[in-house]
Amino acid sequence: MVTYSRHCKYRIKYILVFFMAFIPFLSVYRTAGAETIIQDDAGIISESEEKELNNLCNKIFKEYNTSVYIWTDSDISGSDDFGYMMEQFVAAKPDKNVIILMIGMHPGGRIYEVQGYGTAQEMVNNKRCSKILDDMYDDMADGNYYSAIQTFCNKSYTYMGKPPKLDSIIFSPLFQLVICLIAGIVPVAIIAYNSGGRTTTGSHTYLDRNNSRIIGSFDRYTHTTVKRTHKPQNNSSHGGGGGGSHSSGGGRSF
Repeated sequence: MVTYSRHCKYRIKYILVFFMAFIPFLSVYRTAGAETIIQDDAGIISESEEKELNNLCNKIFKEYNTSVYIWTDSDISGSDDFGYMMEQFVAAKPDKNVIILMIGMHPGGRIYEVQGYGTAQEMVNNKRCSKILDDMYDDMADGNYYSAIQTFCNKSYTYMGKPPKLDSIIFSPLFQLVICLIAGIVPVAIIAYNSGGRTTTGSHTYLDRNNSRIIGSFDRYTHTTVKRTHKPQNNSSHGGGGGGSHSSGGGRSF
């Protein structure tokens, strides 16, 4: 009985050791897929703000199985190969369905960019990436980085649940309001027009068409004026793009 009891203890011990050794692999498996990564190397958001942003990003992952990567760096500038660095950052991560916001805070060359990879490339397409950047610009220029990144998260969440074809102006509430107003005003205008009196006289009343005609005409050339305008130059700075397949907003300097 003593020998049997000792064997049981050894078996239980081995099982516990095996289980404890297997737990890290379970943890790695759970985090090997899509995830939220906020890497604030530039130190522009606080810990509490980072937690709130993490919650917003996790909503995108849970509902659309798409990661969100946010990377800020004080050494990256608009003169660097910005797009290439973003692609390398994404390539080093496990998931390929990604929306990424990258902010370079180098003095004199600050820049930010949004890109979509994998399934996000279709939903957050080039036009939508550019729209997100535009919506962020005022806050970025004013130094309200947390508010700007919130805009990025909220817009990304909205776009992931809304097919790009719905961005057409015909689905705009303002456009539909205008159509409704026109549909109401036109019939009233027609009724009002028909309710008034009609004019029964015109040019034919006083003109004898049988005895009226043009008797002559001439053209006189006076001068020619040539006006030259300078071609506008595009001074906005855009981040470079890599060769990988992704959507891009083109980058914005701020």
